[in-house]
Amino acid sequence: MGSGMDAVIYCRSGEVDSQVLREHLQGLGVEPRMRSVDGDPVARREWEDWDGQVTPLLVLDRHQIVRGLDRARVDQLLGWIGS
Repeated sequence: MGSGMDAVIYCRSGEVDSQVLREHLQGLGVEPRMRSVDGDPVARREWEDWDGQVTPLLVLDRHQIVRGLDRARVDQLLGWIGS
């Protein structure tokens, strides 16, 4: 699984956890799009519609979300563990 997946990370500028999450996804073969909630009002509105509480917020295929830097949950959703 992974490479054909749509992944969006909602983040804040300079946030280390968002970069770590991005690199983790890239290591799994997923190239996420980064959306800054503090610099883009459209991205902020989308983030608020999904959760609006935590960054990073990962949205996979427009139906699954991961709040914060939860690598184990990402791995599980991508089928790397627990499948």
